[in-house]
Amino acid sequence: MFVLLKGRSVKDSFRIGKEIASAISEMNPDPVTLKMEKVYHPCFLLTKKRYVGYSFESADQVNPIFDAKGIETVRRDTCAAVAKAMEQTLRLYFEHQDISKVKTYLYRQWTRILSGRVTVQDFIFAKEVRLGTYSTKFSYLPPAAIVAMKATGIDPRAEPRYGERIPYVVVHGEPGARLVDMVVDPLDLLALNSPFRLNGLYYITKQIIPALQRAFGLVGADLTQWFLEMPRPTREKLGKRPLYTLNSHRRRIDSYYLSRHCVLCGELVPTSVHLCSKCSQRSDVVAVALTGNASKMEREMHHLAAICQHCGGGDWVLETGVKCTSLACSVFYERRKVQKELQRLSAVATDAGFYPNCSVEWF
Repeated sequence: MFVLLKGRSVKDSFRIGKEIASAISEMNPDPVTLKMEKVYHPCFLLTKKRYVGYSFESADQVNPIFDAKGIETVRRDTCAAVAKAMEQTLRLYFEHQDISKVKTYLYRQWTRILSGRVTVQDFIFAKEVRLGTYSTKFSYLPPAAIVAMKATGIDPRAEPRYGERIPYVVVHGEPGARLVDMVVDPLDLLALNSPFRLNGLYYITKQIIPALQRAFGLVGADLTQWFLEMPRPTREKLGKRPLYTLNSHRRRIDSYYLSRHCVLCGELVPTSVHLCSKCSQRSDVVAVALTGNASKMEREMHHLAAICQHCGGGDWVLETGVKCTSLACSVFYERRKVQKELQRLSAVATDAGFYPNCSVEWF
């Protein structure tokens, strides 16, 4: 039971709460007692059994504890990006009581998601699959079951156990594609020559905004309108954005609509070249930029491979490369990200004749 004490401090709330608990306990026979548990200041009461706030368990407590029950920060049916965004926005509002700071933070995070400057690890769902209990129609299957069925079709030994959690991510699909057509295994997205791209718009509009709207709608915020009014991110310089190269094995229609930009200045260029007409005339500057960034990526790859070698042990890293694909390891995501950047830089530098081709599989 929650008791609202308007205008009272934390110490006053503890005093009044103890008085209420003592009075109710005296009205009931032993051993029935009413316990004064904690004070929330401030807090959001969303629905039944769903609340969050800064809790104090004693009147002398100085630093409150972020306590959440039943919301996305403690649930397992969402991804880490939603949980982190919700906890951080709630902390900002509890500490500053200023909704503009929440809006600024969300603009910054949404820009990073739309620009692709995020780690895939925060966008992986993992839900239980119970094959044999679903409808026979493929379109009625939940996303995790669809990913499990695809893996089983390739290798029957990949069939999950009953109730096993299957990871999946949502990627861009054809115009008008359904969710069942946009879910893939995280390893398919992380593959070096993957044709998939993380669907940041889905995660923002279908996951982050609905979760946060339930909380901040109580104070009059409209997150959907915030997102519509947000300025869209602009293209960044080399080294701060992914470099897209042509994939001869691409079969998804959305991959044909990717624009090709100059790797140095970001201007639009024909799909058959990597440099614009202005940068192509500055061969010395282009050579320094490409070789410098490629060398930086190689050093970073050696550093990450050394971490994996220390974790796994042995000399197999030097002979066959790192084979670990643990989705629970943050080094794996960073290694795969650097591998892709090194592969793209090496391809551009090789075509321009500035840098020898580097086989990223060695790492």
